[in-house]
Amino acid sequence: MKPQLAARRAILSVACALVPALAAAAPAAAASGACSVAPAAGSYNVSVLSGGLQRSALVHVPPGIRAGARVPLLLALHGAYGTGPGMQSYSGFSKLSDRHRFIVAYPSAAGSFWNISAAAGLPDDVAFIGSLITQLQAGLCIDSARVFAAGVSNGGGMVALLGCALSARLDGIAAVAGDYDALPRCHLARPVPLLEIHGTADQVAAYHGQGGHATLDALPPFVTAWARRDGCAGAPASHRVATRTVLFKWSHCKAGSTVEHIRIAAGRHQWPGATPPDPGPPATICASCTIWSFLSAFGHRKRSGPGAGGAPL
Repeated sequence: MKPQLAARRAILSVACALVPALAAAAPAAAASGACSVAPAAGSYNVSVLSGGLQRSALVHVPPGIRAGARVPLLLALHGAYGTGPGMQSYSGFSKLSDRHRFIVAYPSAAGSFWNISAAAGLPDDVAFIGSLITQLQAGLCIDSARVFAAGVSNGGGMVALLGCALSARLDGIAAVAGDYDALPRCHLARPVPLLEIHGTADQVAAYHGQGGHATLDALPPFVTAWARRDGCAGAPASHRVATRTVLFKWSHCKAGSTVEHIRIAAGRHQWPGATPPDPGPPATICASCTIWSFLSAFGHRKRSGPGAGGAPL
């Protein structure tokens, strides 16, 4: 191993270990220090103490990030019975991040499921993800105006919860085959862009919700409710983007937000383009590519605090 690479990895390791204290004492100073050195490329495990539990996430840093460059952060949440490392290979986000130079964090649930209902007595996953964001902002040069979250299945439901509970910190979310039935009431601090991808024949998370029936507009209630929260005016425009695949788009929303839904006819409980492929019809789109194309169009809003220093990538 080259001496420079070893030194950079050591710096990243120390930064992650010391982040809780740094974030509490001087978050702006920590973020400034994180921006002073180019991060070492690769995938690393980080630990976060949250709610008395030692939680973990796999963090992927792409090559070619220069010192002082603020980079976007994408949180990628696995489905039920999954893990952060498993989500890395399944989703393909790390390969995409190497091409587009954004950092990906793959957190792991404390058990088999994310606590999407925010139930008392279960791990507080909102607090965990919030702490993970803070820790990564202090240890890496994260652009706090480009922090996003994406998830699948139970992780898609968790991302929806995060979009509500952390709407002041997240600049866009994307959910694939999400389960939204157990979500608590949502109160956004500001509009949050949403992309939702769902198959009409999803056998696990039904297209219209568990026990739901086709709506008048034939769209999932979760998506239309989010469009109302974002203050989107009028009906969505729609057009076919691939075989069996239609995009619905609300573009006249408050604060420059956008809500999009991709309906895959006969699609099952699948992440399109997953490795290995999920059982069901062949994928008609690349979920990870579509998600990053959507999310990367947002952010760039001026903020102060952790991650605000440095130059845009």
